[in-house]
Amino acid sequence: MFCTRCGTQNPDDAGFCRNCSSPLTRPVSQPQPGAYANPSPYSTPSQPQQTPPPPYPGYQGAPVYQSSFAGQPAVQGSASNRAIASMVLSILGLVMCAFFTSIPGMILGKMEMNAIAAGQAPRAGETLAKVGYYLGIAGTVIYCLAGAAMGFLGMIGSAID
Repeated sequence: MFCTRCGTQNPDDAGFCRNCSSPLTRPVSQPQPGAYANPSPYSTPSQPQQTPPPPYPGYQGAPVYQSSFAGQPAVQGSASNRAIASMVLSILGLVMCAFFTSIPGMILGKMEMNAIAAGQAPRAGETLAKVGYYLGIAGTVIYCLAGAAMGFLGMIGSAID
């Protein structure tokens, strides 16, 4: 039996379509080829109308509107471990003055942002990944500038002696 809404073939004893879940109606009798249906009010009795053929396998029909409110509720997943590790490493890099933790935090944050954009990671970790990425950049820049300043001051101090 074919669904009249989406055209999917279903078992004959099914009550609902397994593709679109619409109720399946069993025809009282199968129309014979060339049989005529009730004429429309716009046709004359000399011009009877034929019934349309049944849907064929693979018929998709009109797309069904999927609302985020109706049907299944939107479930928020938890952030991935990579997003959490990115944020933690970047914060530790800023607090402990260690760029060797802010660089891995920045790398992990960028990897997680790419995975979220590709749909391979849960969207719930996007904020954590961005925080880890941008704090990792900030920590790396701060420590590079601090290292350059210390090197410059060391050169000035050795030139004065």
